[in-house]
Formats: sequence, C-alpha cells, structure tokens
Amino acid sequence: MGKYTVSALLKAHREKTRSVLENKRLSFINIEGQDVYNPAYPIMLEEKLVLPARVERRESEVSRIVMFEQDQVQDIWKPIRDFPTTNLQDPFWIQLDTMLLLGGVHVDFSPSGLVQSWNTVFLTYNSLKDTSLFFTGPKGMKDLRICSLPCGKIALFTRPQGKNKGGIGQIGYSLLDSLHDLTINAVENAPLLNIFSEEEWGGVNHAQVLPDGTLGVLGHIACFSSDMHRHYYPMTFVIDPLSGYLVKEPSIILERRDLLPGPSKRPDLQDVIFPGGCVLKNDISILYLGVGDVEVQKVVFKNLFA
Repeated sequence: MGKYTVSALLKAHREKTRSVLENKRLSFINIEGQDVYNPAYPIMLEEKLVLPARVERRESEVSRIVMFEQDQVQDIWKPIRDFPTTNLQDPFWIQLDTMLLLGGVHVDFSPSGLVQSWNTVFLTYNSLKDTSLFFTGPKGMKDLRICSLPCGKIALFTRPQGKNKGGIGQIGYSLLDSLHDLTINAVENAPLLNIFSEEEWGGVNHAQVLPDGTLGVLGHIACFSSDMHRHYYPMTFVIDPLSGYLVKEPSIILERRDLLPGPSKRPDLQDVIFPGGCVLKNDISILYLGVGDVEVQKVVFKNLFA
C-alpha cells in the first residue's frame, strides 16, 4: 500500500471536475454569540431532525456538544433545550445494529487553558434527555471510529500518534468479532494502513457500509505549511472490510476555495475543512463540514464513493 501526500492528492483533485449540486452555509440561533462548527450529520430522533455540533467562543477551545433541531420553515437550526450539554469536541454518530452512539473528543486543559491531553469518548444515546458512557479510548487518540458489518463483525478505525505508533497521525484498521472485543488493547494494537507520509497526518471521520459490502470512508488528510498554518482536506476512500485492502484509493474531494468564503477562528485555521459526516441517498452524497473552525457548510455531490 503506497503513501499518499497532500500535494499529489491536491494536484489530482484540481485536474478533475467534480459536480457540486448544492453548497450552503447553515444558520444557527440561540447560541449567545458563540461559533458552531465541526458537526456530525443530521438524523431523525424522536420526530426531530437532529444535528450535533461543536459550540465554543471564538477566543477559546473549551467547547461543548449541542444538539440542534431544524426549523424547516425558517431554514435554521436551534438548540434542543432538554438535551444535557456534553463537554466534548467534534461530535459524530455511530449507528450500530443494536444501539446508537454519540461520540466526541474529551480534552483536558491546564489551569491556564492550554490543551494537555485528549481522547475519544463513545456515549450510548438513550434519549434526548439521557446519554451514558459506553467506551473511553486511549489518551492521545482522536478519530476513533467503529462500524457494524453485515457479517456481524465490527470494523475498527484508529489514529495513533507518537514515535513507533504512527508519527503525526496514521490510520489503523482491524476487525473485531463483536463489541465485547472493543478494548484499549484492541485499539492500541490495530495494524496501521500507513497511507500518509511521515510529515503529514489524517484520520477517519465517518465509515459506512456501501451497497456492495465494502466500506466507504470519509476522512481527512492534513499538513502544515512553512508558516505553520494548518491545511485540512476532506478525502474519501473505499476499503474491503475483511482484508483491510483499499478498493478505491484516497482522493481529496474539496479544498477551501471550492466552498463559500467566510471567516476563520485564527489566520492559521483559514484552510481547515473538517468533514463531520456523509449522508448517502441513492446516487447523492450530502456532506456536512466544519469550515475555518467557525461555521458549518453543507455540500451536495454526486456519489463520492462511486
């Protein structure tokens, strides 16, 4: 399996035409001057179309997950008051055969507000008024995802970091016999796909089973430029879940200039696009993105995994 770089994938992206059917900025109300970004994707819960997203002040990274419901008449999203605020970042859904999980990143801050450590947390969704802890991932790991397979097994994607563990951030993949096998040891020992160069990193944001039984993966690849600005690009690839081999190679699907112009949290985050999830409807892909660490944009494509 080869290494994929931002420069090569970006060049390939710019050489092909991908049809964008719709691009819009989502509007949120009743958030007291805070930014809403890095969403999951909306799903129907208790007769509401519900979208989890990260909410925080422009000058801070201390955030919480807020559940928003859609007001279709006004085309706005408003907080669901009864949902308990969860002090996590970057929410995501995991829809299993027997349960629904809400995931996010737990961050430990120093007294001065500096980030000290982080890990991925899975919560069991019981209702809009009740969630409970299901699994806590290892320290220092974001982008931990699982996906139910038709055969009954569980696909596990990891993103270790550190010397001899994936460098800045590689994607790991393994197959679990059941949810009972989801342990810290299983996460830490998942074999690496090794698809990124040592100077770059990436992770999985959303994985789902495609009609042919393969796994469609929405993720990101990222790098620093010489001025230490961050550059994040949404990418897709397709994997055979049983062998772990790539069926369709990674490709960048968007860059910042393809989206609506707008602000960023800081100048070094202007080129950050964080894909929260992809809803597939027949031959259409509906993508929800955090942009510039301050806003949410929705983009509709032809099928991204075809």
